[in-house]
Amino acid sequence: MILRLEGTVKHYAWGGYEYLPNLFSQENKDQEPCAEYWLGTHPDGDAQVIDGPVKHLSHLVSHRNTTKGIKDSLPFLLKVLDVRDMLSIQLHPDKATAEVGYQREETEGIDRKAYNRVYRDQNHKPELMVALSDFWLVQGFKQESKIRETLNDRDELKTLVVHLDQGGIQSLYNYIMTAPQDEINQLLKPLGKRIKPLYESNQLSKDNIDFWAARAFLTFNRKGICDRGILSLYLMNLINLKPGEGSYQSPGVLHAYMEGQNVECMATSDNVVRGGLTPKHIDTSQLLEIISFDMGDPEIIKPGSSDSFNTYVTPAPDFQLMTVTKAGNRSLNVSKPRIILVVNGICRLTTNTEEVTLDRGQSVVVYDEPNLSIDLPDDGLVIIASEGK
Repeated sequence: MILRLEGTVKHYAWGGYEYLPNLFSQENKDQEPCAEYWLGTHPDGDAQVIDGPVKHLSHLVSHRNTTKGIKDSLPFLLKVLDVRDMLSIQLHPDKATAEVGYQREETEGIDRKAYNRVYRDQNHKPELMVALSDFWLVQGFKQESKIRETLNDRDELKTLVVHLDQGGIQSLYNYIMTAPQDEINQLLKPLGKRIKPLYESNQLSKDNIDFWAARAFLTFNRKGICDRGILSLYLMNLINLKPGEGSYQSPGVLHAYMEGQNVECMATSDNVVRGGLTPKHIDTSQLLEIISFDMGDPEIIKPGSSDSFNTYVTPAPDFQLMTVTKAGNRSLNVSKPRIILVVNGICRLTTNTEEVTLDRGQSVVVYDEPNLSIDLPDDGLVIIASEGK
C-alpha cells in the first residue's frame, strides 16, 4: 500500500526562510523561520495521511484484508533541516537514562511542554544526518593535544589549560559548565572584543573556530552574560560536510549544527539535553551525568553505493536511511513501513495494483509491497527511511 503524507513544519527561530517553502513550492507569506520538516509518528509532529483510511500516520493500523500494517507508531523519525543560525550545543540520552528521567519528571508533575522539561518521552535519540548542502557542525571532543594547541594559540584562553593538566577533558569541561558567570565573562569578553571585529570585516574563514565563536557572541550573548557554550566550541571537532556525506550522533556525544541544510533520520524522540548557545533550559547536572568524554577525530559517514541505492550504515537498530540519486528503475521489498521523500527530481512508484508519481517535496508511506518499483527518470535525490535491520 502507498499512502501520501504531509509532514509538520517547525518554526524554530534558528531556521531559514526560503529552503523549506521552496522544497514544497510554497510562499512564505508570513516570513516565519522554517527550521524543520518532520515525517513520522512523534506526538509533537504526527504526519497527516492524505486521502487515506485515517487522518494521522500514528493511527494507521491493520485493516480487515491486510495481514500486516503499521502499529501505533514508527520507531524512526525523518526530518529535513534548514540551519540559518547555530543550534544549541546538545546531546541525547541513552534509552535507560531517558526512561528514568521521564518517570522522574512525570512524578514531579512537570508539564511535558514546560520550559524546564528535559525528558519529553521515554526513548533514546541516536541520529544520523546527511548533508543536502555544504554543511558545518561541531561534534565530540578533539584529541587532547589539539585542545591544548587551540587554547594556547589564544591568549584569552590559555588559563584554561591548567584544568586540562589537572584532570583532563572532564575537569576542563566541568569547570566551563559550573564556573561562576563572572569568571566566564572574564574569559570571554576579551576574546569577543578581539574576534567580533574580524568576523564583521570578513577576515575569518569558516574553517576557523573563531568564525563560529564570533557569530555566537553576536547571536547568543545577553547584556552582562556571555554564553559559556562559546568555550565548548574550542574543545570540539569542527566538521565541514559536503552533500551526501553524513554524521552519526551516538547517545552522550556533544554536538551542534552550525549552518546548512540536511536530512536527519533518528529514533522517534525529542529528548535534548543542552549545554549552551541557547536561551532554552540548560540542566547542567543531567548534562554532566550522561556526557561522553571520549576524545578523537570525527567519523564522516559515506554511503555504501550501488547502481540502485546508497545505504548509510549506523549502529542504531531504530532506523535505516537510503538515498536514490541516479536515474533508473530499481525494485525494493517493503515488508516494514518505509517513508519516501523526494528532495530533487521526480519519482514514480509502482506496485502490482497502483502507480504514484511524486514531485519535489512530496512524500509517501509504503508497506506490504514485496516488489515496489522505484523509477527516477533523471538524476535527483530520493530519501528512503525505514526501521533498522
